[in-house]
This record gives sequence, C-alpha cells and structure tokens, in this order.
Amino acid sequence: MNHLYIPETDRTLYLPSDLSECDFRQYIEMAALILRYQCAEIDYHALRVQAVYKLLNMKRGKGTIDDDNKFANIYQLSQLIDSFFETNDDGQKVIKQYYINNPLPYFADGLSKFYGPSDEFNNIKFGEYVDGLSHFMDFNATGDVKYLRLLLAVFYRRPMNAIIVKTLKQLDKFNGDVRCAYNPASVGKRAENFKNVHIGIVYGFYLLFASFQKYITTAVLFIENKEIDLSVLFNESEGGKHKESNLPGVGMKGLMYSFAESGIYGDMDKVQQLPLWEALVHMYHLHKKAKDYEANQPK
Repeated sequence: MNHLYIPETDRTLYLPSDLSECDFRQYIEMAALILRYQCAEIDYHALRVQAVYKLLNMKRGKGTIDDDNKFANIYQLSQLIDSFFETNDDGQKVIKQYYINNPLPYFADGLSKFYGPSDEFNNIKFGEYVDGLSHFMDFNATGDVKYLRLLLAVFYRRPMNAIIVKTLKQLDKFNGDVRCAYNPASVGKRAENFKNVHIGIVYGFYLLFASFQKYITTAVLFIENKEIDLSVLFNESEGGKHKESNLPGVGMKGLMYSFAESGIYGDMDKVQQLPLWEALVHMYHLHKKAKDYEANQPK
C-alpha cells in the first residue's frame, strides 16, 4: 500500500499496490479499467492515469493555470500503477493474480443482495466449481461476456431465509454459507438478470476466479502433518517438462461422474454437494494410488 501525504490539505491518501489491497469500490473500478485495456479500448498509459483518478476517488477538475504541475504529479503517481502488473514470457503486461481473499463478498442488484464465495472459496461445492470452471474456460476461448455473467451467476446467489439460518444455527448445522443452495437450473435466468450489473463486478469476479484457479494448481496443503501437493493434479512432468493434464474443464466433469459411478460419496446429487477442498484431496489420493501402483509394477 502506498501512503501519499498531501501537505496542502494535511491528508494522507492510500493507493493500493495491487488488486489484493483494493477495497470493493477500488476493485471494481480497477477491474473495469483492466478489461478496457485488454480489449484495446485504452492504452497502458491511459490505464495508469485513469487508475490514479479511480483508485484515489478523484474527479478531473476544470482547467487552471496549475494544470502543467497537476498533470506532472498525476503522471508521477501513475507510475505506481506498474506494481499491479508483471511481464509474462512474451513480454506482455499482465495483471498480478496472487490473491484468494474475495474483495466482492456480495453486491446489490436492485433491491436484492447476492452473496458469493468466502475467502479461499472455502464454502464452495464440487458441482458449482465444475460448472463455474466450464464458463471460465468458455470465456477464455471466446471472449464472450455472456460467459462472465454465467460464471458470476454460478457463485453469487440470494441469501437463505433468515429463519432457516437461525434454525440451522440452533441445530448446530450452519456452515457459515448464507447463500441459497446451488441449483444449476437457475443459473441461466440469474445470468440474464445480471445484464445491468457493473462490469467491474462481472469481470472482477472473473479475475478472482482466475487467481483462485492459479492458486489451486500450485497449492501445497498440510493434512495430518503430511504435505499434499495439488499441482500434480493439473500437470505431469515428462523429461523435465510439464504438460497439461486432462483434469480441468471436461476432465473435472468426468471426474465428478466417476465419483458418482463409484458410489463412494453417493449419487450425483451428493457428489455435487461435496465440498470442493474435500474433492481435491480425494483426487490427490486417487492420483497417489495410481502412481504407487505404477511404481510397484515389474520393469
């Protein structure tokens, strides 16, 4: 976080260093700018300058004799926006995505509030993750904004009735997730209703999901004092090189069907309700068993 002291007004302003430091307003404003930049509507210089105004909640005033000095200061501040980006192997500027805290816990659309995933996606079920991943990959393949709304509609839902929440708490069965249960059949209609949602929210959640996806493909968990490296589920090493596995996308949906066919967790409905992190650990267990079997086969 950058601390900017303004002596003329004796104020200190706070300019985030990356998306993880943005509050709700800053995050959606920045996400909207990043989308415009990636769609080539603005260049990188314009992105930096506009980001300063948006992040500091400043408005462009009328021209004055101090314009040259003001613009020089804005340009100097705009260089701090570089910290939001890194350079990839192709020499392109890409947004840094190393956060899994949700800066968009909920948003209001008209008279309704829609609640999303908790930090680290701890309240996500296997079924909604698989459906969300499908829309995520469809957007990456097509660039069609309708898949962003579908992705948002998978994870953001109205809260349960307060009486139901109170009852669950009394029965000690409340898991902290206030959202109504996930129903794939309702996603399309909800996505249609999200057409007027601020694009910064729509694209902002895509950025969060992308960051989470990056995290789980490299995550190392510690369970019963044992290290569980989830990266092996998403890539395999061959001759020192890494190749993509078939787990993301259709592969994940295939695994969901395999779980249901095995009956280890019950039918498909129960498999879909399986907590995501539990499903990932089980996938790791199956992967390890297969590798152990291969290692014990005669050469």
